[in-house]
Amino acid sequence: MWFQNTQKAALRVAFFLAFCSILTSCASDKSEYALITNQLSSTVSVIDLSTQSVIKTIPVGEHPAGISVSPYHDMAFVTNPDGQTISVLDLKSLTETRQIKVGPGPVGVIAAKDGEHVYVADWYENNIRIINPQSGELIDTISVGNSPAGMVIDEKNQRLYVANRDDNSVSFINLNNDKVTHTIDVGKSPFGLAISPEGSRVYSVNVESSDVTAIDTKTAKVIKTIPVGEWPYCAVVSPDNKKLYVINQDEATISVVDTNSFKITNTIQIEDTPEGIDLSTDGSQLYAVNWGNNTVSVIDTKTEKVINSIETGKGPRSFGQFITTIE
Repeated sequence: MWFQNTQKAALRVAFFLAFCSILTSCASDKSEYALITNQLSSTVSVIDLSTQSVIKTIPVGEHPAGISVSPYHDMAFVTNPDGQTISVLDLKSLTETRQIKVGPGPVGVIAAKDGEHVYVADWYENNIRIINPQSGELIDTISVGNSPAGMVIDEKNQRLYVANRDDNSVSFINLNNDKVTHTIDVGKSPFGLAISPEGSRVYSVNVESSDVTAIDTKTAKVIKTIPVGEWPYCAVVSPDNKKLYVINQDEATISVVDTNSFKITNTIQIEDTPEGIDLSTDGSQLYAVNWGNNTVSVIDTKTEKVINSIETGKGPRSFGQFITTIE
């Protein structure tokens, strides 16, 4: 009897350990990656963030710039301004599956959570094109300001925000009816946008005035104008909503802004001519894409120090959201 009980106990332990092993194996199959658009080599570099190395280079359309990952992490969309297309990437096979013809100047791109709408900012046509990613068909166009570039989306409140570079404004769009509800004056030449995790604030990164405009999305009013470094380009908000990280292209720095006081708490020196910026899912690492020397700077957000530099293709940009998990 004692032997049988011992044997049963041993089997239970073995089963438990095997079950834990399966869970661990499943969890480890889900890895985080950076998708870097290389404008001068017309490719996308896929970086495994666990090893911080390029695992694949995907040929795409002509001179890719903007990027957005599907909320379900199965597809990514890349704007190719010179080819007047967007590339659709399959994130399982890490291949380009098709190119969809859009307008003459696709720059910013963002994929909606419903999987049925992709929004493309057309720099020359001054509109947002709504594309069905499955069929490639044009659903609708929304007129906005001059030279629309960066966009962010608030899925909960069904709003899209657009930076209009040559109008010095940000458009608010109601996605329930695809109508512009507000146009907010900001600094000079807004390009990138960032949104707080809960959607209460949008930050407009104004290139030529070297500042960031903080906008209350509920009141559609400017809260604060924050001076940052020279020629800021893009920004991202930390998952805990405490910090705003702003890329300064001419200074090759990142301004770290306290979102409560709106004061700069640190300036991080990075590499030449940075453009794109994004955070790991847990917010522990920050990634800055450096056009000037074909690298991605990796920053530890706790110490706010550069811990690595990863080589990419030529002329990397990754304008938009470029960090994703892939199973």
